[in-house]
Amino acid sequence: MTQNVTAPVGVTAVPAPRPRASGDWLGRLYRLAVVILAAFVLLGATLVIGRSAIYKIHEYERGLHLRGGRFVRVETPGWHVQIPLVDTVIIVTVNERLGYVERLAAMTSDNVTMDVSLQYTYRVAQPERFALEVSDPERIVFEFVQGKLRDVVNTKTMAEVMDNRAALNLDVMATLREIESRYGVEFITVQIQGASPPAEVVAAIKDRMVAGQRQAQAEAEAAQQRTLADAEFYAAQKRADGEAYQITQIAQAEAQRITLVSAAQQEATRAILATLASGGPLAEQYIQVLLAQELSENSKWIIGAEGQPILDLRDSTKSSGSTTVP
Repeated sequence: MTQNVTAPVGVTAVPAPRPRASGDWLGRLYRLAVVILAAFVLLGATLVIGRSAIYKIHEYERGLHLRGGRFVRVETPGWHVQIPLVDTVIIVTVNERLGYVERLAAMTSDNVTMDVSLQYTYRVAQPERFALEVSDPERIVFEFVQGKLRDVVNTKTMAEVMDNRAALNLDVMATLREIESRYGVEFITVQIQGASPPAEVVAAIKDRMVAGQRQAQAEAEAAQQRTLADAEFYAAQKRADGEAYQITQIAQAEAQRITLVSAAQQEATRAILATLASGGPLAEQYIQVLLAQELSENSKWIIGAEGQPILDLRDSTKSSGSTTVP
């Protein structure tokens, strides 16, 4: 006997799912990673190109725009655009700059070598000339100022350099202004900071002060002895009149006064010598005053080829026709 098996009505047979290949999801992940990497590369390239194409110049700067190595124009402050890999921009600072010439050895018109110090300020007036036409411009400007300072000092006497710095500043500035455009700069201020005489002159001043101190001390001691001797002699004559004690007291007081004055002068001289030995601005002021005093007395310093000896030739009317050698 045969039995017929009939499937239930309304029931659909569902085929069993096939297993998905494991390589499909790896391929999709790989493609996604490539897309993300390409996006990052494109974004980075865009940022690099944009950064190299757009640049900013500050208020205290100027930009030298070069295209293919050839100068095109000077860029003013603000945002600007350039062609990457074709254009080049050199940034130049144009605000005020400070320079200093320290202890420059320069010879005056009366053949005295002096150490002169100068402070100067300048700004870049022509950036293209300053940066493109001058090699190491700051060093060139420094040497230029040194040379002009030496040239000006060569036309002045030692007294003029020591006593008239305002005129020296004006002369140096005028000399710098004559050819400052050659280097693309504009000088703003120049100020002489120091002008020291040669060491031989300072040594001669010290020797003169020491000699003066010794002479003053000897004169004070001689005056003191004369006062006491005269008082004793006069007291002996007046002893019978009862005035000897009073005369002796007056003489001793005068001798004491002479001693105190001499000691004060010696102390002041020692203080000045100590200040000169220590150096510094106060020592320089002392030297200027002493030199001015010497020059006002019509004296002239003569320095040998090797720095010595030094002669002080005074006016014959003040030295009775004699020549003094300190």
